[in-house]
Amino acid sequence: MPRGSYAISPHTGVFILNPDDVSGVVRHPDRGRRNGCCGLDGLDGPNLVCSACGAEVATQQSDCWSQQLIALIPEAVTVTVGLAG
Repeated sequence: MPRGSYAISPHTGVFILNPDDVSGVVRHPDRGRRNGCCGLDGLDGPNLVCSACGAEVATQQSDCWSQQLIALIPEAVTVTVGLAG
């Protein structure tokens, strides 16, 4: 996913973003959600939580064999668009 762009899954309605375009999240406190060999494989459920309240908000895939993306949980996030200038 190129930086600054997004996609919406036609099957689930999930927003797919570049990992560099997401802020306000931290890795899940449950180590079982953070599996992967050199990044997050995203196979064990949501692995990112809101840095303010701790709610599960997304799944990141960033392992060497996977695409680099973040899939937001639609019910857990509010999408805002910042305008420059």
